[in-house]
Amino acid sequence: MNVKRFAECVARPGYSLRYAAYKIHVILHRNEPWISPGAVRFCDAHLKPGQAGLEWGSGRSTRWYARRLSKLLSIEYDPYWHRKVSRMIRDQLGAECRLIALDHPLSEPTRRDYDPLPAYVAVAGEFADESLDFVVVDGHYRTACIKQVLPKLKIGGLLLVDDTGWLPLKEWGVPGSWPIVHQSRNIVNCTTIWRKPPTNSSSRWEYDKNTFLS
Repeated sequence: MNVKRFAECVARPGYSLRYAAYKIHVILHRNEPWISPGAVRFCDAHLKPGQAGLEWGSGRSTRWYARRLSKLLSIEYDPYWHRKVSRMIRDQLGAECRLIALDHPLSEPTRRDYDPLPAYVAVAGEFADESLDFVVVDGHYRTACIKQVLPKLKIGGLLLVDDTGWLPLKEWGVPGSWPIVHQSRNIVNCTTIWRKPPTNSSSRWEYDKNTFLS
């Protein structure tokens, strides 16, 4: 537990109980992604064999997604996590964890636009437009990754961004016509999932009430 988290627990006893409950949940669900539990349930219901995915930021989520998709490329900049995840998915056909170093210091604030694109972000260019069913942005250069991958998602494809509490939703760069089909949070983070609409869609920042979980 870091200093900030400790201070929150001391100042807010209710927070302490919720944080403890979250840590117990993580221990009891060791094989699930480190995203909000509601988002895990949503993905479990919507990811299907035959689909292709791209993930920025590998972890135990990589194996979980790979077991539900037919193809998954996960991008990782940390050599330790790359080795660990590569071992975890070695028996998963169609899954790859690729090590790509950052082009900027980890401590440097990221931005949406780069020229030239960092190699970590530019991997999106390997995919044809409207070829991906599922994209996870949970690593570095987040807003830049979102900008590059938007055209790569199929109509109806899902874009999952974790820790969206960092910025107002509109600042993530997802078009306003893309409906939010799920958003949920736990004591640590907030996960938001958008669905790519048909090009003539006129909806703006609407929740799909059939799939939204608080």
